[in-house]
Amino acid sequence: MLIVGIDLGTTASVVAFMQHGAPRSIAIDVGKNTTPSVVNYEKNGIIVGREAIYRMNPAHSVFSIKRYMGTRKKFFGRSPEEISADILSYLKNSAEISLRAPIDAAVITVPAHFSDAQRIATKRAASIVGIKVLRLINEPTAAAIAYGLNKNISGIYAVYDFGGGTFDFSVLRLVDGVFQVLATGGDNYLGGNDLDESILIHNLSQHDINLANLNDGEKMLGRLVAKSLKENLGDNKEVTKNYIYKNESYEFQLSDVVMKNIAQIYLDRTLKIADQVFADAGIGEKDIDGIIAVGGMTKMPLIKEAVRDHFDIKVLDDINPEEAVAFGAAIHADSIAFKKKKMLLIDVVPLTLGIETLGGSVDRVIHRNTAIPIIQRREYTTYKNNQNGIKFHVVQGERPLAKDCRSLARFELQNIPNMQAGAPRVQVEFYVDVNGILSVSASEKSTGMVQSVLIEPSSGLSDEDMVSILESAAKNKEKDKVEVAQIFLKVESERMINFWESLLNDIPNEYVNFVRDEIENLKKALEDMDYSKMADHKKNLEEISGQFLDEIISERLSRKVIDEDRREII
Repeated sequence: MLIVGIDLGTTASVVAFMQHGAPRSIAIDVGKNTTPSVVNYEKNGIIVGREAIYRMNPAHSVFSIKRYMGTRKKFFGRSPEEISADILSYLKNSAEISLRAPIDAAVITVPAHFSDAQRIATKRAASIVGIKVLRLINEPTAAAIAYGLNKNISGIYAVYDFGGGTFDFSVLRLVDGVFQVLATGGDNYLGGNDLDESILIHNLSQHDINLANLNDGEKMLGRLVAKSLKENLGDNKEVTKNYIYKNESYEFQLSDVVMKNIAQIYLDRTLKIADQVFADAGIGEKDIDGIIAVGGMTKMPLIKEAVRDHFDIKVLDDINPEEAVAFGAAIHADSIAFKKKKMLLIDVVPLTLGIETLGGSVDRVIHRNTAIPIIQRREYTTYKNNQNGIKFHVVQGERPLAKDCRSLARFELQNIPNMQAGAPRVQVEFYVDVNGILSVSASEKSTGMVQSVLIEPSSGLSDEDMVSILESAAKNKEKDKVEVAQIFLKVESERMINFWESLLNDIPNEYVNFVRDEIENLKKALEDMDYSKMADHKKNLEEISGQFLDEIISERLSRKVIDEDRREII
C-alpha cells in the first residue's frame, strides 16, 4: 500500500512519501521534484507541468487555479475542481510509474485560510482521480510536522509560509509528537504571483506602456519574463531580459534596489498578518523558539533576511522550503495509515462560523482558532406565534453583520408544532471535522424533528457532475488498470522526444551527442513497444536535464513573440 503526501500548490506541486523512516520527494516532471501547477488543454490532449509552461498560451493554458477553488468560474468549460483533478492525475500517474506501485491514499495540504467551500472542492478534485484523502491539513502545520519530527525540535514555533499564490502564518506548540496550533492567519491572494505582476507593471512604466493595453497573450508572456527576472536576481545587483510587445523588443530590468522596494509592500502585509496571529495566540514574538520558513518566496535572500531581521530570531530553512510542506504531509499520512509514530495533530478553525439572527447580525457559534475537531451547540426559538419553520443562514467571517461575511449555506427546519412565540426549543449543532469541513444540524426538542446540511461549495461541480465522473471512473477501473501505466509512459516518451528535439540547437556542446543518442534509443523503444527500455532512456534524459534545462527555458522565454493571427507563442 502506497501512501503519499501531496502539496497541491498554486504555482507548483510536490508529492512525497516515506522511505526508510524519512520523507522523500518524488521526481516527477522532467526529473524535477516540483511540478508547475500549469495545465494546457490542447487538441492533442492535456499537458501538465514544465512542458505546459514551455507551451503556455492564453488560448489553452490555465495556471494558479488554486486561487479559484470553491468558485463557479469556468476555464475552457472546466471547473477549478476538474482542473485541479487534472494536475492531481498527472502527479498520481507519474508517481505510480516512478515508484512502480499504485497510490492508495494521501494527505493533501491546503492554505490555513482556505474556506470550507475551498476545502471541499480540494477533496472533490482528489475523488475525481481516485485518491482517497486521509486528511486535509493546513500547509504551515505540515511544515511544522516536517521540522518537528524530521528535525526533532520542540517548543513554540511560528511558520512563515510565503508561496506563489498564498501566504499563511501560524504559531504552534511542538512537544513530544504533539502539534498544537495556537493561532493561524493568512491571505489567499498574497504570493509570489503578486510580486511578478508588480515587476511587470514597473518595467512597462519604464517604457510608457500601460498594462491595460496588453492583450492576454502579452500579459502572460510579461508575467513569465517578470518571474524569470525575479528568480534570476539572486545575489546579482541587476538582471535583464527581453520582452516583445507589438513586434518590438524592450529590455526589462530588475535591480536589487527595485526588488527590495517592490517586495517591501508585500512583506509589510505578511508581517501585519503575523502580528495579528501573535495577538490571537496570546503570546509575543520573544516567546517563540524560532521561525520555520517555507514556500518558494522564502528562497529569495531579501525575504529571508527581512523575516530574520523583523523577528530577531533564528530562521529554520535547512529543509528545502518548496518540499517541507509535502514532507510534513507524507509524515502525517504515514502516521495515520501505519500508526508508526505517536503523533497528535491539533489544528484550528481559520475563520469564525456563525448563524445570521434577526436583524442581520451574526451569532458566533465557533470562533476562529478553535481547536478541531469541535462540536458546538446553540439554542434558538421562534419570534412569532404559530411559526411552523425556522430558516437558518450559516456564514463564515469576522464581521458582525451577515451581509459582510461569506455565505456558506441556507436551510430550513420545518413542521415545528404550533406554539407561542419563544416556546419551541430548537438546537443547532455545528461540527467541524479534522479536515476543517463543517456540517450543521437543527432539531426541535419536543418533536425530535431534525434537519441537517453538509456545507457544500455554492459553485463548481454539481452533484450530477460528480456522480457521472465517479461512475465513469468506477466502471472502467479494471479495464484501465492494466493499460494506464504503459499508455502514460508511451505518451510521456513521445512528448519527451518532441521536447528534446526542439532544444537540440540550444544544448551545450558536451551534452549534444548524449541527448541525440538517447532520443534515438527512446524512438527505437517506442517502435518496439519495449516499455522497460522506454523507462530507462526517459530516465536518462530526465537525469541530465538538471544541468542546463532551466537556463534554456529562461533564455527561450526572453525571446518569444506572440503571433496574433494564430494566438500562439512562437
